[in-house]
Parts: sequence; structure tokens; C-alpha cells
Amino acid sequence: MTNDNLPVLYAIQYSEFDINRGAFVYHETARTIFSEGQNFQCVCNFLCPEPNLIDKLIVLTIQNQKLIGCPVIIYDQEKYKNNRNEFRFNACFVIPSQADALKYEVAVRKLAKYLRTLEVDSCFLTNDALKREHLKPALNEIVRQINKSGEECSVKMYTSVIVNLKLLERRAEPPTVASSDVPMFCNNIDLSELEQMDQMTQRVIASIDGLRHVNKIAQDTDTELDLVKAAMQNLIYHNVIKLVPIFSYKNRYIVTPKLQELYTNTPLQKELVFFVGRSGAKDCVSFYECFRMICAFDHGSLVKDVVNKMKANNIDEKKLVQYCVLKGYLRRVRDYRISIDDSTYIGNNASGPTNGISNGNDQAKSKIQTTLRDLCDGTNDSDSLACLGYGKYNINDRS
Repeated sequence: MTNDNLPVLYAIQYSEFDINRGAFVYHETARTIFSEGQNFQCVCNFLCPEPNLIDKLIVLTIQNQKLIGCPVIIYDQEKYKNNRNEFRFNACFVIPSQADALKYEVAVRKLAKYLRTLEVDSCFLTNDALKREHLKPALNEIVRQINKSGEECSVKMYTSVIVNLKLLERRAEPPTVASSDVPMFCNNIDLSELEQMDQMTQRVIASIDGLRHVNKIAQDTDTELDLVKAAMQNLIYHNVIKLVPIFSYKNRYIVTPKLQELYTNTPLQKELVFFVGRSGAKDCVSFYECFRMICAFDHGSLVKDVVNKMKANNIDEKKLVQYCVLKGYLRRVRDYRISIDDSTYIGNNASGPTNGISNGNDQAKSKIQTTLRDLCDGTNDSDSLACLGYGKYNINDRS
């Protein structure tokens, strides 16, 4: 349901074009605003339009109803010689006006494709007997099933033809991807789906290991940073990856209340143990060891302190931390730099000459000082500064 009272789909309106009658509604599963006399005269030119709108998504709104269609024209000089050598039709969804049209687009286009194929192969739409016997009840059943399930239907339309339609799941817009974000897979990728992706996305996916940040992936794949970020947003939208912070032994983390879910859910415990085992370790990992290590992150403990304290040689702490952040069991405690004294952040890399003699690098160093001072304004964390080259981030450095 679009809300507590409105159906997902009001009706399906099937229209055709006749050289004598013009556009007309052959069947409507329920009476709609669009089929009423004056309203229909206003919209009929869009229901079975000229060729320039064919196979385009048509969206019309009148009062509280919205019509979505995908007009089709089939050309055949022999079959349609009495109708200008063409056959035009449109199967439209009528939905609540406040509903998102994009949610229905795939289903509308797919239904049009089914009907086109049936007409080309079996004259399904130009045979009145077949339309009365099969089309009308099938359209009625599609509406019934979609309203009952809220998103999908599977209806037999003709002989062995089964119409399977599904409304798109409405998802939130993906977040802005930062250069310092680290992508991690949250679902398995089907190889057939991977082959359908563009080559740049395939290169990006091959570089995702749960440790490399976006900027590093762009460098390793020799791809523009903005293109990598766009690919990441697309993968996030399709629920393939999620973003986590950069891993470092100097990072601070704290446990979250969601840890209770892990403690009481056996399948989640098995998944954790399978994921965090160190490659080549002699001893098997137990959930007890993993859970103790996670709980050791109290009051924003440093990773290196927890590792030195627990001494769990069979647990890969990098995998453990990144997995727990991905699942929400741990939360990164970030630090944001505020420039009070330039020397505090610049150090030896940008210090000016002390002997009063210029060495030719004064201008470059001054530029570094100005840039870093601008960045240390309380809005950029240490990860962002590291990706911009201010500081070294070695994930293996435990000092």
C-alpha cells in the first residue's frame, strides 16, 4: 500500500488505436478518471501517440490519479494493411498521484514487452476472441495480485506465457562517497550480474578488499576519482557494498548496543567466526574469543592496545574490526583537527629555514602551511587529511 488507505495499483488501462475511431480504451480493470469523456479527449493523444513517443515512459496526472504507460507500435504491411500497416497499443498502470512513478517503470515496460511478443507471435491483441478470453482476466488478476502482495505478480496470460512483474523497491539516495571511505561487500555478487556491469565497475569491484579506501582504489585502477565515487554510489544503491572508515591500529572504537543482537543470534555468531579467522592459523577461532575481543573496545580503546591485551593470534584483527563496523557492533570514534598552532600539525615537513637563508622552497612550504591550516577547521577528520597527503596511514603500523 502507498499508505494505509490507498491501493498500490488502481487499475490497468489497455488502449488501442484504430484509423476510424482513433485512440480508444478497450479494457479497464476499474473505472478511472482518465477514461471519462472530457479527460480522455485531453490524454488520448498520449495513450497511442505518434512514433516520436514510442517506447518512451508516459506519465500523466489528473487530480488524485497518475497514469504510467509505454506506447508500442508494431509495423507489418501484410498483417495490418487495413490499419496503415501498423498496430498501436498501450497498457497503462493507474496509480495514486503521490506514488513514485519510477517504482512502476520496469513493470510497465515489461508488460508492454510481453504483449508485443504475444501479438507478433500469436496475433494475441488483434484477435478479439483471444483478447476477451485471455487478456481481460489476466489484467484483472495482475491488479489483484499486485495489490495483495504489494509489489509483484505471476499471472498466466496465454498458453505457456507467464507474466512475472515486480515493482522496484524504493530505496533512499546513496550517501556522498568521500575519498577516505572504505567499501566493503555486504552481499555476495552473482557472476552473471558481474558480467553485465561496465568494465570500470568491474575493475573497481576487483579492488575492493575491505581495507583500501576510495582514493587508493582510484590510484590502483588508474581511474578518475569522481568516476570511482560514482561507481561506489551505484553499488551502494543496489546494496552490494557499504562504506566503513579506514582501518588503523591507532584508531579508536567503542561497542554499540547492537552487540546484544550478536550475543543472542547463533547464525550471526557463525558468520563472524568464519569471516575473522586468520589465514594459516593453527587453532580454530571460537565465538568466545571473538566476543571477548570486541567487548575489549570500551571507552574508545585503541586497536593496538586491544590487540596487545588480548594476544589472539588466530583472529585477524583487521577483519574483525572492519566486519564489526560494517554490522554496527563497533563504532569509530573520530578525531577532528583544529588548527591552533601551525607547528602542532605541520612539523618538520613544512617548517621554514632556521638560518635566515632561503633555499628556494619557502613559497611551496608557505602554501602547504596555508592549505593545512585551512583544512584543520574542525570539519576534516584524520582519515580525510591522510587521503589528501597530510600524514601517513599505514594499516600495518602498530607503533
